[in-house]
Amino acid sequence: MGSRYYGGLGPMVNAVLWVHVVVFAVFVGLRLYTRISVLNAVGADDYLIIVALALQVVYTIFVTVATQYGLGQHFAEVGNPEAYSTAVMYEVFSQVAGLMVIGVGKLAVGVFLLRIVMVRVQIFIIWLFLSFTVFITLFASITVVVQCIPVQKTWNPTVPGHCWLDFSKVGLTVGSWFVVADFGFAILPWFVVWNLNMKRKEKLLVACGLSLGVIAGACGIVRTVALNGLNTAEYIYDTVPMLLWSATESTVTIMCSSIPVLRPLYVKVRYGSKGDSSTGGNNSGYKLPMYGNHSNHKYALRSEPGLDPKVVPAGTSHRTVITFNADNNASDESILRDVRVEDTNGTGGRIKRTDQVQVSYEMSTKEGL
Repeated sequence: MGSRYYGGLGPMVNAVLWVHVVVFAVFVGLRLYTRISVLNAVGADDYLIIVALALQVVYTIFVTVATQYGLGQHFAEVGNPEAYSTAVMYEVFSQVAGLMVIGVGKLAVGVFLLRIVMVRVQIFIIWLFLSFTVFITLFASITVVVQCIPVQKTWNPTVPGHCWLDFSKVGLTVGSWFVVADFGFAILPWFVVWNLNMKRKEKLLVACGLSLGVIAGACGIVRTVALNGLNTAEYIYDTVPMLLWSATESTVTIMCSSIPVLRPLYVKVRYGSKGDSSTGGNNSGYKLPMYGNHSNHKYALRSEPGLDPKVVPAGTSHRTVITFNADNNASDESILRDVRVEDTNGTGGRIKRTDQVQVSYEMSTKEGL
């Protein structure tokens, strides 16, 4: 029955949303390839973006089905109250997935930051943001469906019952919080990076790379403004901008959070084997199986021949900044990591940053990290 009502803005909505899915999937694929094949360090944030991709597909499918019943058109153009209500129903279901994918995307960003942040206050702030994001996402995802009793009245106003919640207010609150989370997660990396022993240019590049969430925040502002369409009479027509910007915000969130992760892949492609190991001369190389400071793997730090590590008490934890340079052309790849220094001679040692440094990590069966 649905295809006869397909038209209006429906084809455009479908095209835009499915392009978003393709872009979303490309970035997720590149991110997973980098984490698995280049860094050998898949983390919780990577699993979250897989969930986000699945939710983005579900969101797009629901919107696509809704267009078959008239989404993107005025009531007079649809001409069938039953088809119109069906379109509203599928759009409501799509909003559940849409809210979830945006929320999960914010969680992925926060969990990623937890892998590089060391200051307790900053960790507490991130967990606070994550906790409230989980709460408000679940609350909005549930109430968008059950805002009326019975729930059928949510998409069919002719059904007897009453609505106990004005979801537009909930939507504005959720949208505003997502924007706050975007800008909060974008500002935090500057406090993390700025005190590191790096060149100013490197600091700016790394901090800006980790702060791309401001773009998602800008999309979130536009999306929040578009939520005004929730209270209009022409629901499935006036909410089209909200649907488009919801997909845009979620896609941009994953793109911006993945770009810093893809840096090692760029180094590998740009410099080839030089991105893995030093071939001598003035090059510095590394092989990093991890990205971040939290992992279930155990590693032993080993200095390469020719380097004079600074001796420190065994078991000391420290943060290491490793900079890749190829043929004296500075690459801005910087990895922040906590490692526990262990030495087979029992003395312990720490790699001291110099102009030329080679660090490799070896698997160790010893527990303790």
